Amino acid sequence: MKAIVSHGVKDFRLEERALPDVGDHDVLVEVEYCGFCGTDVHMYHGTWKLNIGCTPGHEVSGIIREIGSKVKSVAPGDPVAVDPGITCGVCAYCQSSQPNLCVDRIGMYHYKGGGFAAYTCVPESQVYCLKEGTPLECGAFLEPASCCVHAADRADIKPGQTVAVLGGGAIGLMLMQLSVLSGATKVVVSEPQSIRRQLAIQLGAEQVIDPGQQNPVEEIKDITNGGVDVVFESAGIPVTVSQCFEVVKPGGKIILVGVNDPATRVEFSPYQVFRNELSVLGSLLSHDTYPRTLELISTETLKVQPLISHRLNLSKFHDALKMHEQQKGIKILISPKDK
Repeated sequence: MKAIVSHGVKDFRLEERALPDVGDHDVLVEVEYCGFCGTDVHMYHGTWKLNIGCTPGHEVSGIIREIGSKVKSVAPGDPVAVDPGITCGVCAYCQSSQPNLCVDRIGMYHYKGGGFAAYTCVPESQVYCLKEGTPLECGAFLEPASCCVHAADRADIKPGQTVAVLGGGAIGLMLMQLSVLSGATKVVVSEPQSIRRQLAIQLGAEQVIDPGQQNPVEEIKDITNGGVDVVFESAGIPVTVSQCFEVVKPGGKIILVGVNDPATRVEFSPYQVFRNELSVLGSLLSHDTYPRTLELISTETLKVQPLISHRLNLSKFHDALKMHEQQKGIKILISPKDK
């Protein structure tokens, strides 16, 4: 089968690989789509580890083609989306319903290979059957959308509250929609790319800000009469992390969702956090949000199809990498098939 394979930092190659072995509790998924994510960029540049010989890609949808001898809940032919985080089930975090913090958690790419391939293989526990009528391209959003639902849970937005989203890529646009669904009265998105700002308005944002032409801190404070109740950082860059502390009002919450370089350091005032009783929360992956997210996607309550800007063949992987780095488009889907 065709697959993208890591040979080290900035050395990912399209190669012919053998099909993964299907264990007793595994399912073999023929990949239809795999979403391109910022994490894939971090892996390519070596700021996140991907073992040599492994295939990246974790936002996967496809069709089950083979099942292990002890698999009971799914069958060949079932359309599925994949939860890429494989956990141990026995550590203190898994036992306390926090599997996203599992000390032995591995990504599917370190199990039997990720989704930038014709096939991938994961344990039965990692797949969710798509509801009838749900397009497979929408199924590829299950993992990132579940992360957003978890972040929205962490924010616990109350009806009538105000929200800012700093970064209007796919994650930011889903967070914006979830904020509106939670009852926020004013949701403001700060995003430099015009196509993303336009889509933010179409999907429910009250106002958008171009940080290249406007001062987002001043604009957000002006729009919300002094600051927001909740701010989501979804760009994963130091400048927007710093802006969070400037736009949140006393008693508000900062939710860090964007993936920063692990070496990033940002200065902030502990006194400000203390004096204004700010809550600064990280939001890592998801844990119990997959079933709820699947319902949101299948009913189009959370609109993900408009976020798809490009559909590229697996052979165009490096083109997708460049486009993502240059912030061209919104969500790029990779398919091993000619679409």
